[in-house]
Amino acid sequence: MSISADIPGIALASSSHSGASPKAPTAVRFGSLQISGRRAGRADYTLTLAVGDAILRDTVRTHGPADAVTTLLYRAGIRLEIHEFHQRTTAAGVVTDLRAQQDRRTEWATGIGPDSAESTARALVAAANLTA
Repeated sequence: MSISADIPGIALASSSHSGASPKAPTAVRFGSLQISGRRAGRADYTLTLAVGDAILRDTVRTHGPADAVTTLLYRAGIRLEIHEFHQRTTAAGVVTDLRAQQDRRTEWATGIGPDSAESTARALVAAANLTA
């Protein structure tokens, strides 16, 4: 069964795992991303995500948006590993394609945003949903 959203750059999906107690997928939705305090190759990434019914907002000082998003997902119990990462600029904005794994499920996901940071965040949220 698939769930779709009206939010550009986000693919929501659900799946069931075989076993005695199937894991209920939790939809992750992108809220916002602000970047501030850039210095020495790091910045403060303030990210807002909805995970299920919870709204998560946190600031992470790190080297890039991928690390910031995966850190916040990890804090929400979603362990996502990036295997491949590709980014390009198009007329629609910056497009990020990545292959990510959660547990034993690996999927390709795409995110589109006005800049590379938001595009990366949207691709990771899509990957979290597709690999749930």
